[in-house]
Amino acid sequence: MTHNSTKIAQALKELSTSSSKKIQNGIKMLKANYRAEDRKITAIQLAKAAGYENYMTGNEQYGSFAHELSLVLQHTPEQQKNGVPIWTYTICTAADETNINGHFTWVLKDQVAEALEELKWVTPIAPNNVITDLEMMQAQLDTLSEKDREITIQARIGQGLFRSRLIHHWKSCSVTGFDNTDFLVASHIKPWRDCSVSEAIDMTNGLLLTPNLDTAFDKGYISFDRDGLIMLSPQLTSNDVEKLNISPTMTLRWCFPQHDHFLQHHRKHIFRKYS
Repeated sequence: MTHNSTKIAQALKELSTSSSKKIQNGIKMLKANYRAEDRKITAIQLAKAAGYENYMTGNEQYGSFAHELSLVLQHTPEQQKNGVPIWTYTICTAADETNINGHFTWVLKDQVAEALEELKWVTPIAPNNVITDLEMMQAQLDTLSEKDREITIQARIGQGLFRSRLIHHWKSCSVTGFDNTDFLVASHIKPWRDCSVSEAIDMTNGLLLTPNLDTAFDKGYISFDRDGLIMLSPQLTSNDVEKLNISPTMTLRWCFPQHDHFLQHHRKHIFRKYS
């Protein structure tokens, strides 16, 4: 698909205003596809997500929903059967192999997953393989010193997969929208030293920030409230705020409850709330 996630999000939002059962069930199936392990889903699972008994109905309805989305996007997939486009390919690809039960699976496209995240229709989920790798390392990590533990985790995801995942999710600065990622810093909300392995790899424990905002956030001179509005430390002077190009009206571009879970830690333990 040539469309980016923002255009797909706009198309999905337009479709969501329809009271059509087909559309609403299609959205349910789309969300289920996102939440499925590795974003792979069978026709049986699709049917179950929409309340259908017959897997063939689920598969047909998912294709019908994809057709409606394709019309809004003005997109026709290349894949065809008997000269008719297979519309589900607008939102998915076909898995190379069947699952453990021998069932065919649809794999949700990254752009569609990103669109669902942008719309806040789903809670962002980190890739399972990253979580599994680090959870398997938990026993080993527990035997290390704090410094060695941090080095080990950073070697796996610190400036690699974690940063890539944040870029994949935010695409630009979490606050300003500045989109040259060469200048952006992957910043943990709850610091490395205080994190469990699962917290360290949790995408909602991260912000993508410009260097000035990252430094101010990391040192506790700014934080964000539960709605994502910036909080300025009383230790910041008006000159600091001006020179750092920080505005009291700045907000996170979106703020899930999962973000606020970690922001609560930042506000309580990192933010310089007193003058």
